[in-house]
Amino acid sequence: MYDMSSISKGNVQQRTPISARAAAASLQQPKSHFKQTPGNKRQQNQDDASIQNASQNSTHSNRMDMEYDEFGRLVSPPKKNRCTLPVAAFSLVLVAVALIVTWQVFPTEEIVVKFLPKFEAPASPYTGEEAPDTATSDTENNNGDAGIDIDIPLENEVPISDATSVPSFMKCPTDSEELCCNGSLENCQLKVNETMFATLHNAMSTEEGGFNFGFNHYKTLEKAMVAGYRGVNLDLCNCNGKLQFCHNICDYGERIPQEVFANVLDFLKQYPSEVIILVFQATTEKGPIVWNDLYDEMKQVQGFEDMLYVHQGEGKDWPLMGDLIKSNKRIVTFYFNGGTCTDDICPEPFLPFYKYTAETEYQSANLDDLRNIQYSCQLTRGPGGFKGDFFAVNNFVTPPDPEASAITNTQKFLSERLTNCANYNGKRPNFVYVDFWSKGVTSQLVQYANKQMAAQKKEKEQK
Repeated sequence: MYDMSSISKGNVQQRTPISARAAAASLQQPKSHFKQTPGNKRQQNQDDASIQNASQNSTHSNRMDMEYDEFGRLVSPPKKNRCTLPVAAFSLVLVAVALIVTWQVFPTEEIVVKFLPKFEAPASPYTGEEAPDTATSDTENNNGDAGIDIDIPLENEVPISDATSVPSFMKCPTDSEELCCNGSLENCQLKVNETMFATLHNAMSTEEGGFNFGFNHYKTLEKAMVAGYRGVNLDLCNCNGKLQFCHNICDYGERIPQEVFANVLDFLKQYPSEVIILVFQATTEKGPIVWNDLYDEMKQVQGFEDMLYVHQGEGKDWPLMGDLIKSNKRIVTFYFNGGTCTDDICPEPFLPFYKYTAETEYQSANLDDLRNIQYSCQLTRGPGGFKGDFFAVNNFVTPPDPEASAITNTQKFLSERLTNCANYNGKRPNFVYVDFWSKGVTSQLVQYANKQMAAQKKEKEQK
């Protein structure tokens, strides 16, 4: 649009553009305003100024809320914030309801399991280098009834949900100068292979320890030791050249060996009457395991190596628990599931687990499997013909299930299972493997089972 006054009679002069806003304002005037006359030109100028001022004021006040084109025309209506507090709260409720419905209706757990990393489980029967023979249950000689009774009635059950102090059944008497072993005077007269140990299956795999899924326990192994657990099973992984205690897979939770060893040592220093059994399982999917490397990790913790017990070899007698306390050799170590040793020479304290131990079936899918004596009590790993010094009973389901553990770790279930497996194989259990140790009374029952064993041994010796 151009200024009409720039056109003279017979000649077209250089045309000068006027402002866009003034042009827009002029479009809103009556058509007579387009005809420039001396009488209305002054009025038009005044109107243009008024319109321009009003436009500027309006633009200034609404600039944050409205958008205009170059001619001053409204492009879009003001944008209003419709996300009010009630709307946000209602949306959150809808999302929560949708999640709950999805969790209850759809098989989410089965879907998640399909996408979890898979790994090969240890062989069953176990045929590793350290266990050349296949374990077999000795049912022919004992007919499934060796007369072993581990039905221990607990007058006062002491469930351990979160150990912050040593429970009463694990406390050594303070008014006696007699030697005390693992919380009891009677235990000192038992040999190591006559003693029962409440044992943590996959002890490193805990919710508190940062394992996000598939964990075997809620609480850490350090708390479990305070609660009376004296057997600690740990999976060893090689994660990019660095040793870690992980659950078969790197990056899904791990514990640092030196940290664990330092904590075990601190516990043993604080409680000088206790003996700890460490059972290491090699996981070689991510890298080779060399047991000498783990031994080097132990030696980095000052004082730990000094407490390691060295056994004299297969077929040799095991010492009394009291002897381990007196000599301060209170850490017994085993290893299994492969791995190698430097120049085929393993660290002297490291003992091949399945040359000394026979073990029951470990792949029970549910409680019915565990109640099936022929299935769950059969020996699947360890020396053939039950020649081992130790007997391990697996008392958990796979995958880990806290609800199942709340039943398997009760006095009734444990007593029946240990008695059944003992009679089925003609051997009293030594290692009682459990998941979710903070549920049930496993450590308490094991303590009283040891007292029962000590009393039976003393009675037999007096005859």
